[in-house]
Order: sequence, then C-alpha cells, then structure tokens
Amino acid sequence: MKTGTGKKNHTRRAFFSEVTASAALTALAMTQLCPQTAAIAQDKEESNNLRSPAKLPPWPKGTSGHKYDHLFCTRMKEKPLTDTILTPTISFRGNSDLPGAGINMGFRYYVKPFKMELQSHRHDVDEYLFFLGGQLPDLTANFDAEIEIFLGPEYERHIITKPCILYIPRGFQHNPMDIKRVGKPLLFMPLLLAPYFNGYYQTGYMEFLSHEKID
Repeated sequence: MKTGTGKKNHTRRAFFSEVTASAALTALAMTQLCPQTAAIAQDKEESNNLRSPAKLPPWPKGTSGHKYDHLFCTRMKEKPLTDTILTPTISFRGNSDLPGAGINMGFRYYVKPFKMELQSHRHDVDEYLFFLGGQLPDLTANFDAEIEIFLGPEYERHIITKPCILYIPRGFQHNPMDIKRVGKPLLFMPLLLAPYFNGYYQTGYMEFLSHEKID
C-alpha cells in the first residue's frame, strides 16, 4: 500500500526551496536597496547642510563710497492722521520715498476705537493687512482688540478677535473697516504691492502719494 510520504517530502522540498529562493531574493533586494537608502540619507544630510554650511566664505572687507545711498529710506516718521494713533506714525510711501520702489506700507499703533475706512474699494494689485498685538517681544500674544470688516461685493461681515494676516487679492472688494474695541495697543500694518497707495472707491479713484514727514 502506498502512502503519501513521498508526496509530502516532495512538497516539503518545494516549500523549503521557495523559502530559500525568497530569502535569496530578499537579500539581493536589500543589497540593492541599502546603497539607495544610504544615498537618500546622504542627500538629505547634504540638503540640511545647505542651510548651515560648514565652510563660510571670508567676511568681505568692502569698499567706501556713496554709490548706493539712494537705496536707503531714513525718513519714515509722519504726523498721525488721527489722535487714535500714537505718534509717531511709521510709513514707507514706496516710490515717493525711494524712486523705483514697488510697495508701500505703514505701521499704525492704535490705542482707541476708530472707523478706519467708511467706503468699500478695490486695488489693481494684491494687498496684505497685518493685525498684531502692539507689545514686544511677542506681537501675537498680547492681541486684545475687535475689528469689524466687510469682504466681497456681498459685504460678508467678519469680526477679527485674534492676530492674523488678511490677504486681499487684486480687484477684490473690501471694507468698510471699524476698529470697534482696543483693549491693548493694536499694531495694524497695511502692505500694498504698488508704488503708492491707490484704490477705486465708491466715490471715485484715489491716489495717496505721500504725507508730511517729521524728523
């Protein structure tokens, strides 16, 4: 009478052969993978090293002269437009202050409520509005204010109660804006990507080229 011993032995030999082959393939794959893994790790390390290179070029001795004096703006203080802003107001009026400059921005330090913009308007360029606390060293930790602003042609109402940056795409209708409450000094920074401040208001087009500077 025949038994299944021979068949079982054959099956076992086939099983172990497959396991051995699989182990060999795995070992081969690892030998191929390890150099690649090492290369990736090396590339990553080199990429990290780019942020803080080990060898820096020598500090330049430089030259003396006044060739580039025209690139510095040293008169930034302006008389405030309202008594709700502590003096001085810091403004960079773009092309008015530095011919050729393509942005204008300001630093407004509000201590009282104030309706800043009564009209809706839009710009030909992007604008960024920074709402921050006014106390160093952390300009986000000391935010204590409430600002009401309307966005879009449908006048979608938003209330700002924490530090943020508001992106106003070019052509996007925005405002009126009301600083309703100021618990702690508020630092408001408008940044318009244009040589000077301008906008299309409900009452017409407006350009604001400069303002009286103080030393």
